[in-house]
Amino acid sequence: MAGRSGTAAGRALWRWAVVAVVGALLVGVPALLAARPGDAQADPQELRDRIAASAGVGWTGYAEARATLGLPRIAALADVTTLLSGVTRMRGWYAGPDRARTDVLSAVGERDRYVTPRGQAVWDYGAELLTIVARDPEVRLPRSEDLLPPDLARRLLAGTAPDDPATALPARRVAGVDAAGVRVTVADPETTVDALDVWADPATGLPVAVEVRARGVAEPMISTAFGDLEQGPPDPTALEPRRGPGAGVTRSPTSDLFGVLGRGDGSTLPAVLAGRERVPPERRFPALGQYGTTLGQLIAVPLPADFAGTLLGGIDRAGAGRTLTVDGQGSALETPLLSLAVVRSEDGARAWVLAGLVPPAALDSGAADLLAGGRQ
Repeated sequence: MAGRSGTAAGRALWRWAVVAVVGALLVGVPALLAARPGDAQADPQELRDRIAASAGVGWTGYAEARATLGLPRIAALADVTTLLSGVTRMRGWYAGPDRARTDVLSAVGERDRYVTPRGQAVWDYGAELLTIVARDPEVRLPRSEDLLPPDLARRLLAGTAPDDPATALPARRVAGVDAAGVRVTVADPETTVDALDVWADPATGLPVAVEVRARGVAEPMISTAFGDLEQGPPDPTALEPRRGPGAGVTRSPTSDLFGVLGRGDGSTLPAVLAGRERVPPERRFPALGQYGTTLGQLIAVPLPADFAGTLLGGIDRAGAGRTLTVDGQGSALETPLLSLAVVRSEDGARAWVLAGLVPPAALDSGAADLLAGGRQ
């Protein structure tokens, strides 16, 4: 059922949300694609349930996402800050959770990511390189496919509570679909998310447009919508990784920075952080800390001392960080939706990145717990 909290829900949420580690997405397709009135009607709770059960609905389409968080550029996280502070145009083919492809289109080229039952493959047209990826962790940095309406809707709704109110929204016509709308208002005071607005095909439950609203902000902080869509199984040949003649091939155990860091030592991660209990760590990634299972979840990852220094320096140079009052060193980047902090002990021997869809007080409490060794 949509909105059911628990370990699985938390992990599904943070496939996107550490997605949260640096910032949120204000995604918004051109208004004319998402604002045409429609006639569809659906019971809001039933629509919410259909959305949650829509992972088996295949589709082929084009979507646009716009991120306007205004995050400063930090060189060490340039891919993420760019993704969360600009327009992303995507083509997608989706047959199921383990059979999908997303092409990111830009003025300088194209980057394609394939998900297969064997793992992942990334084709970079500019570099003429195909990278075969063995495995990425569930907790990872955000990627373009996380901005597609179906993925974004299902992952965020998974972090809501079953009794969060679901109310009907006016229907919209999106990419040829007469879509019914539902708003889920988030009651949890431990998150910055105020409401999730989703428009979906009332027959299949496939989300076609999504808006995410933060507390105290009038306009939605996340909007994404299809501009073109065909439901049904995609062309199977489009899901097979390909490379150009003469292009290089390489292999990698993971394509994500958190995947690299998460394979390290997680002994500095406490059992409880900011009042949230730790979710059992994912196999092969013991240093990825998930605390809590709802939208108010916190993520903590140990950092090498030199990389922590690089991130702290980048935040300081950007001039947009808040200095944390801790027994050590800490700086935070905070948005109305997502927040990130880098914390380092006084002797420089221990350091972490801490992030979530949480208010500043949660970062302060989590940072203090990390530096104190955690409150059991």
